[in-house]
Amino acid sequence: KTAYEMCGRDWSSDVCSSDLFPLKTFNPFELGLKPIPLEQWLSFNVDNSLYIQNKCKLINENLDEVIFVADTFRDEINDLAHTLKNNFLNINPSLHEQLEQACCTCNQSTSLNNHFLELALCVEDDLLFLKPDKGSFKLVGAALFSPSGWNLKDKQFLSIDSIHSPVPHYAELLGSKVNKVLSNLPDAKPFERHNWSIYQSNALYQPVSIKKDNTITAKSEAELKNLSIRIERQSLCRPLDSEMIIFSIKVR
Repeated sequence: KTAYEMCGRDWSSDVCSSDLFPLKTFNPFELGLKPIPLEQWLSFNVDNSLYIQNKCKLINENLDEVIFVADTFRDEINDLAHTLKNNFLNINPSLHEQLEQACCTCNQSTSLNNHFLELALCVEDDLLFLKPDKGSFKLVGAALFSPSGWNLKDKQFLSIDSIHSPVPHYAELLGSKVNKVLSNLPDAKPFERHNWSIYQSNALYQPVSIKKDNTITAKSEAELKNLSIRIERQSLCRPLDSEMIIFSIKVR
């Protein structure tokens, strides 16, 4: 069955809602974006968050694989991260303690007075910073801890079109739509979408190498029951007084 036909199932009702797929027939090339209130944009760090535990582990073990900031835009990204972090701390005072605990868990000295890293530890979502460039947008910064079959190092400095080059028919069916959406994104008004896929493992961190190791091999009903439905909740938001767009990802 198509994803649209599966919408009636309980497990997918929050993903395949009529708001996300307002079509009479399923079209995989629709973007499925819908506006959300600003307060629902990102998920704040909470006690015993598996997402924050995953982030701290990767910061300690594989910092260069999960954090990227382009030198050319380092000051701009740092200033924006500083502003957003302070806004989040003001909105949610309890976040001060959660952030302090996360920074202590991350024994890397880089977590001290690093606004970009501290911003990443304020929220459960992964954060990708996009900068306008020649009619498109390129990736100039990222805190990526839950990749679904791709490597951050392979995507640094690439345009949105180049990042999605492995996606079949992306250029002719989606490229211009995505660039138009990004170019016309209003300030401080986030949009979200969801997608899903089936994985052998429910691990958050699944770059190319790990995903290959977890290739689906289920051949029986019992093995099929052990497969995981990997849902990505994605959002787009252009903060006030900024050219940059933040693309967030939270795996469920």
